[in-house]
Amino acid sequence: MWPLPFAIDMSHASRCNNVVRLLADYLENQLPPAIHQELEQHLTRCPRCVAQLRSYESTVSLLRSLREDDLPPELRLTVKSFLDSKCQNN
Repeated sequence: MWPLPFAIDMSHASRCNNVVRLLADYLENQLPPAIHQELEQHLTRCPRCVAQLRSYESTVSLLRSLREDDLPPELRLTVKSFLDSKCQNN
């Protein structure tokens, strides 16, 4: 379910790619403790991933603040279709 922990021989870019894939679970406190700790250690050394995390947090916060009526009908339909398709794939 989660990418493998950050191996010592992984390139920095590979570690950053793992971080991006883990952000949602990290923010929802859904990661196993060992992976959570490794991700936090990476964040202390990687300003680029911290910026990605802050951007993701802002996006999630903004989306949570929206009401369905705030969205144009076409966008509402597009989002609903997207979510329905993702839910069916799980």
